[in-house]
Amino acid sequence: MKPAVRDILVLGVIGVCAYGLGLYFDLHEALHAAFERSEGWQADELILAIQISALCGFGYGVMRLKDLHAEVARRGAAEAKAEYLAFHDLLTNLPNRHFVEQRLPTLCRSRRLSSVFLIDLDNFKRVNDVAGHRGGDATLQTIAERLSAVLPLAVIARMGGDEFLLSLPLDRPEEAQTFAETIRETIDRPVSFNGMTLHVTACIGFTTLTATGDIKDAVTSADLAMHEAKRNGPASCCAYTPELRRALAARLATESCLREAVAADRIDVHFQPLVRLTDGGIHGFEALARWRLEDGSSVPPDVFIPIAEEAGLISDLSTHLLRRACKTALAWPSGLILAFNISPLQLVDILLPERILAVLAETGFPAHRLSVEITESGFAADLERALDIIGRLREAGVRIAIDDFGTGYSSLSQLANFPVDKLKIDRQFIANFLTSDKQMKIVRAIVQIGLGLGIATLAEGVETEEEHRRLRALGCQLGQGYLFAAPMPADEVATYLAGLSDPGAP
Repeated sequence: MKPAVRDILVLGVIGVCAYGLGLYFDLHEALHAAFERSEGWQADELILAIQISALCGFGYGVMRLKDLHAEVARRGAAEAKAEYLAFHDLLTNLPNRHFVEQRLPTLCRSRRLSSVFLIDLDNFKRVNDVAGHRGGDATLQTIAERLSAVLPLAVIARMGGDEFLLSLPLDRPEEAQTFAETIRETIDRPVSFNGMTLHVTACIGFTTLTATGDIKDAVTSADLAMHEAKRNGPASCCAYTPELRRALAARLATESCLREAVAADRIDVHFQPLVRLTDGGIHGFEALARWRLEDGSSVPPDVFIPIAEEAGLISDLSTHLLRRACKTALAWPSGLILAFNISPLQLVDILLPERILAVLAETGFPAHRLSVEITESGFAADLERALDIIGRLREAGVRIAIDDFGTGYSSLSQLANFPVDKLKIDRQFIANFLTSDKQMKIVRAIVQIGLGLGIATLAEGVETEEEHRRLRALGCQLGQGYLFAAPMPADEVATYLAGLSDPGAP
């Protein structure tokens, strides 16, 4: 029982008892007779004063009750506002993550919501960089308004940052793909801000409750699908399938093993020769990561390198591999170079040059014999920082090569204005350039660019003598591939070099 109700009942009982006793003992008549007997004492005036005070007190109590009512109303409004803030995003006025966790399950039942879409904006940092945080906020508000207008039956929530959740009632599960495309097209429309036109794309993962059975599982499943869409590239959509969950479990298991392998120094370095096409001499070797499990099976680099990047292990892994490669390369003839790949993610690490130079100082390997290979996509995240990092490495004497040239981001102006030592022609161009006129023209153009700028070109994936002959005729200086040798463990490099007539010739 509430204290207020209890107090009212107690006072009511006391009042009824007092009234009954007054009637039983004729209290009013007895008081009147007592006043007449004591007229000289002015007792009646005293009782009148008490009655007037009681009336004034009653009036004061009524006024305080009005104030209490107003205070209760203000407190109710404050609590309602606090509850709104707890369940909504202040920027977009959309429901927030807490709303999704606490209230969306109930809404799904009452409004028959049967699908979940998770939306993550692509490279939203660029919008903040170009238009400032006010421009970024305006873009998020515009996207929220557009989604609400295009899909009025949907529950739309901002999960945080540049991530949104959308839940819709669907008549048929196969409609989810159509709605995903509608959402993507709505977000793709340009946003105007202070005279600027901002373009935003999004990756979308989606699922239906028929596929998961529970809204919380649906949110988790849509998140898996969204991350798969991001791996597929910007502006991608992906539907949840049970294989994604199994792939995630396998990925987490691989990541755990990879952490142990990096900590225990169990990632090996193999070396593949870089050959001069003119005379067949050895220019150097490229260091390649290899991971062999305890059961004898191997994990391909294109599997564990992306996992290392996502898990934040790539810096430690690269440092470990570079140290081992430099120690091995010290035993080679002094004319041979060591080529080493750098992950695009490392080009945003401002301390990368210091890390590389520290390994060179530790191992005693000369900087001029190290060639750092950077893929073109490494320039995309932060061009100015990437160029600064490359410039500092170049000043220290380290050679720079652009890997997989022609497949990514670099431009001719960057090649002309920045010291690059080597262009590596991606194997996808070499694979069929003998039978494809377009591929042949691309390879010829890259070689001519290198010749015109005084930059060496290296063809990856050379596997036949005819490819070797045609590349040499085009003017390509270097080659790499199984025609010359497969990647080999460090202890086999010495044997390989011993079988050459002049392995260290320049």
